[in-house]
Amino acid sequence: MTVGAQLISLVMMACLGTIALGSDSGEAKRTFVRALEQFDAAKEPSDFLGVAQELESIVESGFQSGAVYYNLGNAYFRAGEYGRAILNYRKAKPYLPRDPYLKANLQQAIAAAPGRLKAIDPPWWSPFFFWSNWFSYPSRVTVCFVLFCLTPFLLLLAFLLGKSSLRWGGIAIGLLSIVFGVEIGVHYAEEMRKDQAVITAETTARKGTGENYEAAFDQPLRDGAEFRVLDQTQHWTLGHFEGVGDGWVRNEFIAR
Repeated sequence: MTVGAQLISLVMMACLGTIALGSDSGEAKRTFVRALEQFDAAKEPSDFLGVAQELESIVESGFQSGAVYYNLGNAYFRAGEYGRAILNYRKAKPYLPRDPYLKANLQQAIAAAPGRLKAIDPPWWSPFFFWSNWFSYPSRVTVCFVLFCLTPFLLLLAFLLGKSSLRWGGIAIGLLSIVFGVEIGVHYAEEMRKDQAVITAETTARKGTGENYEAAFDQPLRDGAEFRVLDQTQHWTLGHFEGVGDGWVRNEFIAR
């Protein structure tokens, strides 16, 4: 398969995946409305955990959106689960990149988390795809799909009418669709890898995959410590904790 064909395949896969995730689901909408009603009536941390469980069931069904992740973050924050709140606010960001409430709530959750560490460096590709913070992920997929479909139309029109301006316009739009497609593909790959995680309860990081190994750090890790996943076994995850180092933690103490 040629590089061009691979790019086309990747763009189409991302488009289809987003369409499927963003498609209207009656059951998901009903669950979402019910969760919001429960959130309004909630008073105790356990009540907010119940709301979070309702919203988690939507995600587990394959329905994803910025609104679901944002409200999951709110529910976990009110329940005192700061790590899970941070994780879901970050998951909401690609869908709601310019939402001021999301930004404020994420900052508040990070400040409240007892285990907060130095912020994880952004992905290496972020400076090259600066528009990622301007438009939501579904919007970028839609733009890419439209540009991808418009390219052959303009090239065909240029051939029929003999207009060089249309030909160059089609080439430019085609190149732009490839750039958008590459960014979407990189984002999609990052999402599938789920290489960012967070500590959800106090635990000790180890230098190996077992409780008999020496502690990796002087202090235990606590709720809200974000890290980048380096490796994983059935029961343990190796993470890089910014400003601290690398260590293994049991999977039941993390969320991804």
